[in-house]
Amino acid sequence: ITFAKAVVPHMDFASSYEALLWDADRLNPTLNRKEFGNEIKLRLEKQSNTVARAQHLIKEGTYSKDPRVEDAMIARIVDEEHVQAEMQYVKCIRANELAEDNRLDILPGGSPNSLREKTRWNVNTELHPLDRAEIAARLTAWLPEKYHIVYYDDFQTVAANDAAYRKEMLSIVDKVAKEYESEASSGGFAEDLSESVAELKDDVDPTRDITSEAIKKCTDLATLEQWSHLVHEYNGDERMLEIYTRGAELSGNKDHAALVTNMKEWIKNYSKSPQL
Repeated sequence: ITFAKAVVPHMDFASSYEALLWDADRLNPTLNRKEFGNEIKLRLEKQSNTVARAQHLIKEGTYSKDPRVEDAMIARIVDEEHVQAEMQYVKCIRANELAEDNRLDILPGGSPNSLREKTRWNVNTELHPLDRAEIAARLTAWLPEKYHIVYYDDFQTVAANDAAYRKEMLSIVDKVAKEYESEASSGGFAEDLSESVAELKDDVDPTRDITSEAIKKCTDLATLEQWSHLVHEYNGDERMLEIYTRGAELSGNKDHAALVTNMKEWIKNYSKSPQL
């Protein structure tokens, strides 16, 4: 037995649930774990159901005589929808655990070099990245679509990297705001609507007010420095050079101006060179 234990490689399999916990604990949002597709879908369904049920409860007016009771009933709706979403999320994780735990039955075999034998005798982290990717793809394909764990770029990343999508997202926010403008005014929620719209636009593009015209008109170096940090953190687009150029003009620093000129020339030559 001692000899057998010595020659058998150490097996250290981890379920998808454990891997997600290592990536970031759902109870510790500061780790900023990225949501996967079905998780996003469940969260949006939870929010939609919560709003619809709360609106229906308020319109019925059953608890309108006592605002505290009405608030408590809305809070109960929020809790119920949250629990429902979490139950579906846990089912998704457990389905992936099932696939991970039964990979020897799911993966194709038949030869010493098959995925089944590779995963039998090798720890997952020791497998070749191509083998790991194929194993993950086959286990995912074995599961129904509602249990797939597939990561996508979130809307903020898409907005930061593509000006066309960013413009479309902002226009959607404006259209929705216009749709609820009259209802908010009649209900006394105009200020709340404005705050919500501003928050949504900040989620899409927190630098939308930092335009070329605003940069040219700016006369404060501290403001330009703050803008440069915001633009750099968001997407670092061509506004960075515009800020540097304006900063050189305001400071009168010739070395700074020469550096900006060289940067512009480098970008110009880089854009002309063939890309691999």
